Amino acid sequence: MITVSKDGHGDFTRIQDAVDAAAAPERILIRPGEYRERIIVDRDGLTLAGEDRDATVIVWNGCAKDLYPDGTEKGTFLSATVFITGRDVTLENLTVENDAGDGRAVGQAVAVYAAGDRGVFRNCSLKAHQDTLFCGPVRLPNTAEAIGGRTGNAEKCFRVEDGPETHSRLYFEDCLIRGDVDFIFGPYRCWFENCGLFMNERGGWYTAANTNAAQEHGMVFHRCRLTGECEPGTGYLGRPWRKGARTVFLECEMDEHVAPEGFQDWDAERVVTARCGEWRTKGVRANQEPRHPAQKRMTDEEAGRITTETVLGGADGWRPDLGPTRGK
Repeated sequence: MITVSKDGHGDFTRIQDAVDAAAAPERILIRPGEYRERIIVDRDGLTLAGEDRDATVIVWNGCAKDLYPDGTEKGTFLSATVFITGRDVTLENLTVENDAGDGRAVGQAVAVYAAGDRGVFRNCSLKAHQDTLFCGPVRLPNTAEAIGGRTGNAEKCFRVEDGPETHSRLYFEDCLIRGDVDFIFGPYRCWFENCGLFMNERGGWYTAANTNAAQEHGMVFHRCRLTGECEPGTGYLGRPWRKGARTVFLECEMDEHVAPEGFQDWDAERVVTARCGEWRTKGVRANQEPRHPAQKRMTDEEAGRITTETVLGGADGWRPDLGPTRGK
């Protein structure tokens, strides 16, 4: 095990130095403190574990409006505080934050860019404003170049917006994810178990899935809680970033911040379909009408086919929900 401590009583004082020195598989224990650095995790099989979720904080302030030397903007995909391109990477008991500020001033500002397959997040807090969590491949060429080609085993594509069917999977358990506009977005197959989704004052969309229409599954939220500080009814469940996007909420609780319409169309082309759905949701906004007429109220039989095994299992039978060791 490698230890990181800001006070010098560990193997390293910087997290990136520990990641670069690690030989997979390796556990990196991070002592409490604020680590203001941008992290690239390009090694397979690493675990970054904080001692205390709220006291172990990785924070950076990259944003879409940051400039290259020629004056052009860097854009969304170079703003992340933590880039993960390695396979079988786990984050637990820590906070990752992008504190660049409100998207109306700085544009998108990503906290976590999760590009590797079989990524696991347990008891983590992910905080930002617009576009907090991206679950998708490395965008080529500019993103790969900007992180020094450190793409690990991540999937790659030239345009995330119309990329091919993806096979990478991510699992989130007991996490808090906070943001506003489209703050959980991307094309990967993702399972969110018992997570809190908190909408900032600005409001917007909890999700913006970019699922390829050929994929049976996209984002699944199971027994999660949707809350916020925006005006009541100004937080939508999601909008489709591309045609056929897939997002479902199963047994989730929704308070008054969620819009009665549930899902919302992105534009005239990217519209809500029956691939956006709910099953046994509860709370003051769960059964309020009118919901978007195209979204799906799922039957027990339909919901029963959506399990961690069918969504995440794949050819290797990956089951991260069985625990940190049995799921590998």
